[in-house]
Amino acid sequence: MAEHKGKKFVFPENVESGYGIFLGITLKELLLYLVPPIVIGLIIIALPPHNVWLMLFKFMLLLIVLIILLALLSSRPIRHRPNIRFQDYIKLRNQFTSRQKLFYIRKKKDRFLK
Repeated sequence: MAEHKGKKFVFPENVESGYGIFLGITLKELLLYLVPPIVIGLIIIALPPHNVWLMLFKFMLLLIVLIILLALLSSRPIRHRPNIRFQDYIKLRNQFTSRQKLFYIRKKKDRFLK
């Protein structure tokens, strides 16, 4: 079979497949990670009692959770690799620590020469 003689496209490593809508976060990530805490937070805020201080506390707690989520979703831990996000970095580190390690042992005659 003949090889295709068209133009070859090479995509660099820093190209992502999604479009960043807000702080480099895609629409799918916004819907997947931010909508459930917002819905749960609004349900908690709507629950009685409706004391002003308690409502303010609930609102501040929801705001803190959303800010932490946005910070984790938009952070890039490796400065020179903008395509690696925080959750990818954590996943890579966990895979690295849980992989099988390879150790080399010196031959018996080399061990006692020191």
